[in-house]
Amino acid sequence: MKVKKKSNTLRDTELKKAVKNKTKASKHTGESTVRKAVKNVKEIIEKKQTERRAAKKNVKEPLSIKPRKKRWEFKSNRGIVYIGHIPHGFFEEQMKDYFSQFGTVTKVRLVRSKKTGTSRGYGYVEFQHTDVAKIAAETMNNYLMCGRLLKATYIPPEKQHIGFFIRKNWTKEIYPTLKNRRKITAVRNSTISDKKHRQYTNKTLKNLTKLEEKLKEKGIDLKFKQVIPDEEVQETQ
Repeated sequence: MKVKKKSNTLRDTELKKAVKNKTKASKHTGESTVRKAVKNVKEIIEKKQTERRAAKKNVKEPLSIKPRKKRWEFKSNRGIVYIGHIPHGFFEEQMKDYFSQFGTVTKVRLVRSKKTGTSRGYGYVEFQHTDVAKIAAETMNNYLMCGRLLKATYIPPEKQHIGFFIRKNWTKEIYPTLKNRRKITAVRNSTISDKKHRQYTNKTLKNLTKLEEKLKEKGIDLKFKQVIPDEEVQETQ
């Protein structure tokens, strides 16, 4: 009888172990199935997202094309003559007076230097009628004037542009050297700050010391004294 009881106890323990193992396996399998399902869902979502992105890249949205503004086209019915090898002294007034013998002159431009305002030896004359401009170019080409052969070429309306007569003609009252002179005088007469004044004085003193050294090399012993104005002397006292 004792032996039978042992066998029963052994069976019970074995059954309990088997039940425990099954429950553990079921838990693991349940967790694994949930994880797999979550992974599958994520993969599906990622695939859909990639497909949407690819579709957006491939399919271009129709751009809203704005109507282009019409470009302003230069139109002219007048004749222009290019004149080269212009001698010195044959300026705007003289050009207008001289070429008016052919017909009505509307515009005259003598190309000048930006810095000095001196003539660069070529210019343009605009006539009211193209036929007059052709006649003027033919007659004035290779014309001897003040020891120079003038070169005159007719420019048809198709090849004309705004650049021929953009800048203003220089006069006796307005010219580049006068403008530059006015700018320099305005800068010199303007009020200077203390910092700039110190910089200016230091620079002048350095230049004077260099001059003293050069004079010493040539045997001239000369020393420059700094002149202090009365206002600064009173302030120091």
